[in-house]
Amino acid sequence: MRRLGLALVLASAGCAGVTPTAGTAPVTVAAAPPPTPSRPPDPLLISFRQNLEHAKVEAERAGWVVKEVVPIPEHHAAIVIYDPTPEKAPASRVARVDAIGAGPYQVVSSQSGMVDVMKKRDGSLLWDLRGDGSKSVVIHLTPCGANCGVAKPLVIDLVEHGFKLASTAPECPTCLRDEDADGVPEFEVRLGALTIAPCSRVSCGPSSALLVEVRGLERWDGARYARDLALLTPLYAERLRRAQLDADVVRKSSNKSRVCPLNALSVATRLYVYSRLGGESRADALDRADRLMRGWDTLPCSTEFDLLAPPKRWRELQKELEALPVPTLTALPTAR
Repeated sequence: MRRLGLALVLASAGCAGVTPTAGTAPVTVAAAPPPTPSRPPDPLLISFRQNLEHAKVEAERAGWVVKEVVPIPEHHAAIVIYDPTPEKAPASRVARVDAIGAGPYQVVSSQSGMVDVMKKRDGSLLWDLRGDGSKSVVIHLTPCGANCGVAKPLVIDLVEHGFKLASTAPECPTCLRDEDADGVPEFEVRLGALTIAPCSRVSCGPSSALLVEVRGLERWDGARYARDLALLTPLYAERLRRAQLDADVVRKSSNKSRVCPLNALSVATRLYVYSRLGGESRADALDRADRLMRGWDTLPCSTEFDLLAPPKRWRELQKELEALPVPTLTALPTAR
């Protein structure tokens, strides 16, 4: 009985705790906020989507199937890469690429054995090739038959909301640098080459030749990509300094008669061309190269490479070196 009474007392106390208090304020429910007005549709986005679907349909009718769609971040634009359909593939060993933007329907299209959309070092797809805020896409097109050749760049400019083929482009758009830090990039180009001998592709690569080349620079001058700008002079002076350091190493070699002198020929070519670009006479620049090549012979190249003809000796290569066209660095940038 005592336990029962205690339980009743506790139960009564518990019930008393939940008894509503007189005068409790009623709960007020806030009014729902007005609906957020919907944003009007983006006409550029709509036109881009329509253009993209239109281009895909046209490509499919022509015997292509979408392999990849590469969107251009922060723009209503994309690059579409296609493979041939199974029915078309046996007779067509190529790929197709379309560049598609917004606005009026317009597609820049090309075909090649392999298609690669090139990215900058930071991963961006848009290149400023002129240093003026322009936006371009660089696509490498590699021809392929029994073997694949050397990739060629295709430059497509993004102008306003659409693509168009660049009217002019550097020889190697992806060889971009800014050595003088003035905001306008320079691009490496081949200024010249000495061909020692024809060579099998397996031994010497797609060029099918044993050769050395000398690299130069070009940059946008306001109207074109120029190689004769006076402001390139200090950049070539630095290249000449490095070539002279390499020449010191070449002169000290102890096996000149036993190895193919590709490195020595490369350094000699750089010495000649960069000296000429610095204003040195043809005779003096040629003398630099000739003194460096003393004791070297190209005959060992026949044993190191699968040559298809005897290698040219230095005297013959020297004449080719002298005949290389070297730009005169006197031009000024075109006023913008």
